[in-house]
Amino acid sequence: MTTDDGDLAGFPEVAVVLGGGLSASGEPSASTTARARAASHLAQKRPSLAIITSGSHGDGPAPAKSEAAVMADLIAAAGVARERLFLEERSRDTIGNAVEVAARYLGRIEPRPIYLVTSPFHLERALVVFRNVLGFAWQVQAVAAEDTDDDLKRANSETSFLQETFAFFEGIRPGDMAAIDKKYRARQVR
Repeated sequence: MTTDDGDLAGFPEVAVVLGGGLSASGEPSASTTARARAASHLAQKRPSLAIITSGSHGDGPAPAKSEAAVMADLIAAAGVARERLFLEERSRDTIGNAVEVAARYLGRIEPRPIYLVTSPFHLERALVVFRNVLGFAWQVQAVAAEDTDDDLKRANSETSFLQETFAFFEGIRPGDMAAIDKKYRARQVR
């Protein structure tokens, strides 16, 4: 995996793959596997694309490998060079994905096209979050992975998660990383 954060600046496009869960034993969920597969296909079509895999783990104890590391392994196994892969292994939800990716990687480079790779039910919320975190200078687009059985179960909660997302960003100007980061970190303490 790439460890030099500065290497990302040389890529004209970036994909961010959002984790979809791991089992208690650390196996990727069907959703996580589908998202990694969609990112692999995108990388094969766009050879100048860097990929940031994002996610620690959801609820419960941390597995031996993060969602980000598991997805990076799946993407590399599909033939994508490890030099194109960057990991964000701290986040545990969608807002965290955006804040942690921006803090670690995107805040250090000039705006460029960003592709969010996630499940179809999750696209709207992911776009809302990343557009609010990054602001208007970034061209944020969505790439849908295929639907999986575990996605269909989680989609039932998406409306309430979207409402929580709008409430989180209420009163914050898009791209105001200082305010967003402060609110996010305060939320993490609870």
